[in-house]
Amino acid sequence: MADPRITLGLGLLIFGLILTTEASPQGRILGGEDVAQGEYPWSASVRYNKAHVCSGTIISISHILTAAHCVSSVGTTPVEASTLAVRVGTINQYAGGIIVNVKKVVIQPSYGNFLHDIAILELDESLLFNTRVAAIALPPKVEESEDVDAELPNGTPVYVAGWGELSNGTASYKQQKANFNTLSRSLCEWEAGYGYASVVCLSRAEGEGICRGDAGAPVIDEKNVLRGVTSFQFGPCASKYPDVATRVSYYLSWIEANTQ
Repeated sequence: MADPRITLGLGLLIFGLILTTEASPQGRILGGEDVAQGEYPWSASVRYNKAHVCSGTIISISHILTAAHCVSSVGTTPVEASTLAVRVGTINQYAGGIIVNVKKVVIQPSYGNFLHDIAILELDESLLFNTRVAAIALPPKVEESEDVDAELPNGTPVYVAGWGELSNGTASYKQQKANFNTLSRSLCEWEAGYGYASVVCLSRAEGEGICRGDAGAPVIDEKNVLRGVTSFQFGPCASKYPDVATRVSYYLSWIEANTQ
């Protein structure tokens, strides 16, 4: 007869292996999947001292939109433009495409505490558009008297693509995409106390969402119109709270004034 202590030990070992297998990270962005080459040609990897720090969006041959906190030194004072560059035309943040240096950084003058979290990067040379490098369409203006929820009603499907952390905590070399739904101002206020007209709140299943490295990524609708710039998540990545993006239509006049 087998020694019962050995039998018990083997049972615990097998049980432990099963638990480890079931609990191990799946190596994906939080709820996302790989982007196909050329699927989001307006995407940019924003690089600080040659390393990816945030994502960005091409809005013209010489301008990239990103989150202000990605390029802020202190408040509205930007880091030196010479420390910044963008990689475009590839889904691989480490290779392919081209790297273009940044000539000027313009941070939204009201930026602070993640509100008005938007910035424009002016490139020191114009981009050559092709199937892998293109500008995204900007949304129509929203008048101050309009209800911003009419622009993106609660539950509107939107999509985000970036190079944020994977579920195993490592940086993603390949761009990832994920589906979200917009959350109305009242529901965002209810769930997170953050019902500002200048932001778009994004709902998703718990265990999914944006993470470090995804800030500045484009939030696009089903017609490939830029609706937001990802800003931050409450607490740890993939928490029960909604993710937050800066509403692009709120800043169209400022964007136009600084990209002429």
